Amino acid sequence: MIIRRFCSALKRAVAVLALAFIWAPSLLANHYSGATISYTCIGSNFYTVNLDVYLDCAGVPISPQTINFSNSCGVTFSQASVPQTINEEVSQLCTSQINNSTCHGGVLPGFRRYRFSTNVYLSPCNYWTIGWSICCRNTTENLLNTPGTYAEATLNNAGGFCDKSPRFADNGVPSLCVFAPVSYNPGASDPDGHTMAFSLVAGRYDPSNEVTYRPGFSGLEPIPGISINGTTGQLNFFPTVTGNYVVVIKVATYNSANELIGIVMRDLMFVVMVCDGSPPAPATAISNVSGATATGVSSVAVCQGAAMCASLEVSDPDPTTVLAITSNATSLLPGSTFQVIGTNPATARVCWTANMSILPVNVFIDISDGACPVENTATRSLYIGACNLLPVELVSFMATKEQDYVLTEWTTASEQGTDHFTVERSTDAVLFHGIGSVPATGNSTQTQHYAFKDEEPLLGVSYYRLRGTDTDGTQNFSQMVAVDRSMGKPLQAIFQESTGWSVSGIPDGATWSVTDAVGRTIDTGYLNAGVLQIGATQGAGTMMLLRVWTKEMAVCLKLPGFAVHGDAVISPL
Repeated sequence: MIIRRFCSALKRAVAVLALAFIWAPSLLANHYSGATISYTCIGSNFYTVNLDVYLDCAGVPISPQTINFSNSCGVTFSQASVPQTINEEVSQLCTSQINNSTCHGGVLPGFRRYRFSTNVYLSPCNYWTIGWSICCRNTTENLLNTPGTYAEATLNNAGGFCDKSPRFADNGVPSLCVFAPVSYNPGASDPDGHTMAFSLVAGRYDPSNEVTYRPGFSGLEPIPGISINGTTGQLNFFPTVTGNYVVVIKVATYNSANELIGIVMRDLMFVVMVCDGSPPAPATAISNVSGATATGVSSVAVCQGAAMCASLEVSDPDPTTVLAITSNATSLLPGSTFQVIGTNPATARVCWTANMSILPVNVFIDISDGACPVENTATRSLYIGACNLLPVELVSFMATKEQDYVLTEWTTASEQGTDHFTVERSTDAVLFHGIGSVPATGNSTQTQHYAFKDEEPLLGVSYYRLRGTDTDGTQNFSQMVAVDRSMGKPLQAIFQESTGWSVSGIPDGATWSVTDAVGRTIDTGYLNAGVLQIGATQGAGTMMLLRVWTKEMAVCLKLPGFAVHGDAVISPL
């Protein structure tokens, strides 16, 4: 027991020193770590506009800000010296280490959130754009430099719209563990019950110009292998290099008539670091659903008055960990209950008697293992939609990338008065266009299966959804799914004890680099032709990351240390 306690204390001390070492370079850098603009209609075309700015505490104090306004009707103005209304520390540190953050003169990574608020009159117009920018960002791994930070929101206040933008439950700068699966959700919910559509977009440093990404990174893939759920905003990825990463999430909102009401762009920095232990591991999908129909891994559909419940199972690799799980369920769902059963593993369970007038709702679930100095966390959401999402009982809708086409498939459990289905496609998760229709069975109480091939799919990321049309003209929509057809070449890396790694499939003219676990470059080069050879001595027995990129593609391979014996084949991340 004494030895165990000593080792645990030593491990924490090493973690603190490692964090201090990793964080030291940022002391000489600029320190803006993200921003979000939100708005609330308060009546008669007056809006409260909030600018949330995240600042690394190693930087200089922030001053009153200027917010710019313009609309599609030709009106432009600026609001200068917007006053500060919130100043709070949002460092992801355990309670005993808060005073050791850079916000208090310590060495651990510290961040503050500043909110600037103003009330403005916005004349009726199809679209107002609210923007803000400043120089400069923290040093990051996925941008070529540290250009300015930009945040933007748009709103439609023509035709009597009086909208409130989505709110984000997570108000911090996420600190994540290298070489551990990440489950992160921004906790976005729409106060008006509008439908939200999530996507990843490129960061900008002013209204017209995007930031420049390093080779192998982009706005759609700011971290290798990252994915986003278009309905819940759930991000999942596996980071292999420590450092700071800019991730920009766009949330578009639609009313019940499927009119675009507004867009919020959340620009945020993710910090990937060496952790003391592993993060909590939520189950892939919700479970024990009653009184509702599961429509996805984290979503359900419920009908008026139904007594529904749904659970999320969570565990932690360390059996001694006591998990802490919280949620905003009771504030978003009046009359609901949120219960945590057990400590590790633990079950978070939401129960509610459905009131469809406030749906859809995206419930935020926050999980922490209480580690020190930096808490290891995971975040998820439970999306609750109305059971009349489609004029049928839709069991599933999916889109699958094939060699020359994208196959969309859906299944219904029952249909009543359904006329046809239309498959729609989008490049930005905002504007959709129909690409084909399939006749519906019409009336059925048995399972029906449908499919449609997109014979001319687009390169890059495309978003698909299903429009269901009833015989009386009623139209509703399925959830959105994404398909990535980014150009890429199949890479294969084979380890041979005598020579090291032999990598085939790299196109002529590609640039490549090999980095270690903490992001240090081991070797780099340019391949004219042939097979890339990576010598066994270069790896020094540690895991490495091989990046290969051209103008058309970017691929990463994780190369385990050279202690491996025999042949091994590694697939792209």
